[in-house]
Amino acid sequence: MLKRMSLVLLTATLGCWNPFAPDQERPPGGVEELSLDTPDNTLKALDYAMNHKDIEWYDRVLDEDYWFSEPNEYDDELDKGWGKEEDVRVVKKIFEYFDVFEYRLPGNPWYLEFGSNTDSLQNLLTPDKIDELLAMLGLKARNDMRKQEIIETSEQAGEEDDHPGEVWVVFSRPVDMYMYNYAKDEGYKVNQLFEIKLRKGKDGLWRIVRWVDYPWNP
Repeated sequence: MLKRMSLVLLTATLGCWNPFAPDQERPPGGVEELSLDTPDNTLKALDYAMNHKDIEWYDRVLDEDYWFSEPNEYDDELDKGWGKEEDVRVVKKIFEYFDVFEYRLPGNPWYLEFGSNTDSLQNLLTPDKIDELLAMLGLKARNDMRKQEIIETSEQAGEEDDHPGEVWVVFSRPVDMYMYNYAKDEGYKVNQLFEIKLRKGKDGLWRIVRWVDYPWNP
């Protein structure tokens, strides 16, 4: 079967799904309102691409240096991974195979991941300067609790995948996906933990630069 789908199904929770269930509610608006000007809006564009099986918009939300990976937690084999061109090709086949593809990435908490040579920015990780830092990055915190979460989590961010001089926005949360093929009467329900990292390009737009799939067993 499809390479990426087989990888997902091996590490995800499977179950039958009723294709005749009511459609999930979606926010109003259409493709003309999509934008990549903030990390949240980029995830909204991803949501649109997935739920409408729009491979062109899926391609748009990915950075040219994008890398997908799936850590191997079961044996000694190497982690699986590939770049943007391969990912778009695989996802296009998945969109074509399933008549129904529903995707839900709930909530919107995020934190910052600092690359090397960003000491001047990290010096702004204080309660009285965090707004200045977020403004420089084109971001904003919703409330004091969110600011504190940003400060605490940012200081713990790892440097395994260094990005000198850059600050990435990281979303880490469970995702639900529902897929159904009418001809084969085949349906799947997938619940998995995604870690999605975004960076701001020279054009001021935010795109996904890293995507990691983890098993999820809440």
